[in-house]
Amino acid sequence: MMRLARTLAARHRLLFSVEQLREFKEVIERPRLARYMTGTHQRELVVGMAADGELVLVISSVRVCRDPDDDHLLALCKDGQADVLITGDKDLLVLGHFGSTRIIAPSHFLAEHT
Repeated sequence: MMRLARTLAARHRLLFSVEQLREFKEVIERPRLARYMTGTHQRELVVGMAADGELVLVISSVRVCRDPDDDHLLALCKDGQADVLITGDKDLLVLGHFGSTRIIAPSHFLAEHT
């Protein structure tokens, strides 16, 4: 994850919304992931994402994904004019594209950019 973050920060704009930042924080605090990082490391990831990224005010409403809980990410891509959405979520990956945004797995992004 850190290799991906460094690659992103060095060459790309990292877009985030308040909702996405909240979800990211919630996910990394889940016991399944929390056992791999300390609370300090979790906070550093969230603070780093907010500091290195660009906050997008999401105003669009999107209903495209087969998992409606993921539509907020597509709205973020639309309002932030994202070129790429990097995700491991199969409900998003199956789309391939959303408007002009490519949807790809982290491994594919790293293969293209490292």
